[in-house]
Amino acid sequence: MESHVESMYARVALATAGGVRVVPTPDVKATTKNNADVIIEGLASRGIQHIFLVPGKLVYPLIKSIEHSTITGIVGAHETACGFMADGYARASRKFGVCLGISGPGTMNFLPAMAAAQADKIPVLYLAGGIATYHEAQGAFQDGSNSGLDELTIVKPLLSTAIEVKNNLTLPHELRRSLSCLNTQRKGRAYLSVPIDMQKTVAAGRNQPELLRIPACREAAVDQPALDMLLDNYLLRGLNVACLVGSRVNNPPDAELLLRVAEKYRLPVATTLSGKGAFPEDHELALGLYGFAGHTRAVETINGDSVDVLLVLGCDLSQRDSLNWDPKLHGTKTLVVIDEDFDKASSHYQPDVQIFSNLHGSLQGLLHIINDDDARLVCVNRLRDQWMKQVRMLPLEQQQSDLVARIAQGEANMYPGDVIKHLRRRTADDANVVVDSGAHRIFMAHHWQARGCGDYHTSSSLAPMGWAICAGIGIKLAAPQRDCLVVTGDGCMLMHGMEIQTAARYQVKMTFVVMNNSAHGAVHIDTLQNRGVSAAYTALPNHDWKAFANSLGVASACATTLEELDHALSAAAEHDGPFLIEVMVGNHVAPNHYYAESIRAYEQRIKGI
Repeated sequence: MESHVESMYARVALATAGGVRVVPTPDVKATTKNNADVIIEGLASRGIQHIFLVPGKLVYPLIKSIEHSTITGIVGAHETACGFMADGYARASRKFGVCLGISGPGTMNFLPAMAAAQADKIPVLYLAGGIATYHEAQGAFQDGSNSGLDELTIVKPLLSTAIEVKNNLTLPHELRRSLSCLNTQRKGRAYLSVPIDMQKTVAAGRNQPELLRIPACREAAVDQPALDMLLDNYLLRGLNVACLVGSRVNNPPDAELLLRVAEKYRLPVATTLSGKGAFPEDHELALGLYGFAGHTRAVETINGDSVDVLLVLGCDLSQRDSLNWDPKLHGTKTLVVIDEDFDKASSHYQPDVQIFSNLHGSLQGLLHIINDDDARLVCVNRLRDQWMKQVRMLPLEQQQSDLVARIAQGEANMYPGDVIKHLRRRTADDANVVVDSGAHRIFMAHHWQARGCGDYHTSSSLAPMGWAICAGIGIKLAAPQRDCLVVTGDGCMLMHGMEIQTAARYQVKMTFVVMNNSAHGAVHIDTLQNRGVSAAYTALPNHDWKAFANSLGVASACATTLEELDHALSAAAEHDGPFLIEVMVGNHVAPNHYYAESIRAYEQRIKGI
């Protein structure tokens, strides 16, 4: 990296009509690095290209350092949204995300994003600028130190590490300590607060390049004896083995390996909601989605008696993944779990075999541990192919009984599933699709066919509304070579719809689809089935989201028919920046019955019925 001493010019990111442009400007910074420089250069040395921030006086030195670095600063409207953007950036980049704000109110606005990242185990660095140390204990504004709000105590439960730097000599150590947990293996989250006077202080140490040195860490430990046991005891025996795949395999390199392993051993694969995108759902070995809004083939097969061994890969067997802790998931089958997470796979099931091993390395090991023409493998695969002929007789999607009736009654708005299938046909196979929380999440999970290249992203554990609008921006910036489609709802737009102006400001080419059903749809569905509260609490005013987008500089269109949706998608493809399509859809019951049935069964179990 070229130092400020050696360069007469710096790079400044400008938001222009043509997008984010980096231009050279005379370098007026002092030749000696301050602590802000050390922090930003440390992030740049780890491959970080974007930082998502809300500006403030307490982070001026850090912003100046960003201006003179190779990193582009993306200014968002709200710190929560910046945290969601960093979350998305981490998912798509396979690095970690970084967001920046002031201490006090800025840090408190990071909290929802911290909680979402913790729930989904996404590595993010939350960087904050604190009040000057000489203002502590004086009732200073926005004081997040332990003499003010004491924000470290508040954020610590959501993070792997939370640090406030007060000593110039320890800053390099604290920076390295914060960054040490930010990778796809440890999946940590870190908060680093640096008082503004500390940011301005000349960095300690005469040999400053040493501060940027990155240790060579080998953290991909593979349990080879366990893989040998898995091969001998299960994969090379005449057993029906199925896979259930979670979020930690839902990325392009691991998804590619998973496909090859499944084809090698003829293993049918189901994914959880957070793992949707890890396996192509049009493949002959695809069982589809298990759990929340799941597919018939996946639920009936995984919960059935024909499976002898269920191989769980990178999956937390949590509520949505297991259909409310359905005992049929374990049943009489052998439950084998392989994961690289340090936490337990589940507190509700006791695996028969639990293997702690790097997932990427384990998949590579299974792929190469035996030749394709091995007689034992050929024999068991012939048996599994016979089993798969029976499994494939089960459909993926269920018939939508209420759709025919509603059309007969003169339904004016489109069925969400028809819209989703149309979007799938018009969207590139390798596009990143980012899905928000609401009724559209249910219909997307059931009707959208993932292509199995780590192409489906959703915050599936905490599931905050509006997450996808922001995370989609981070995902597109991290993977600019792939198209990006954000599917959200009108309720989500009320929460974080303002962030489409961030996409417009930086001319980020992506498409936002707003499924407008004039309701908080997920709970409104309950009112349709007489299970929820009054519709007065779940219905929403029919806002004009096309006009809203135009007011923020985002090109837009509204579609009430599939033909109009076609025209809108063509316009979005030709447009250079972000494009919003408002789609008018109706409120329909959930597209499957398994989740509702599991809730009733769970309620009966806890009542002892």
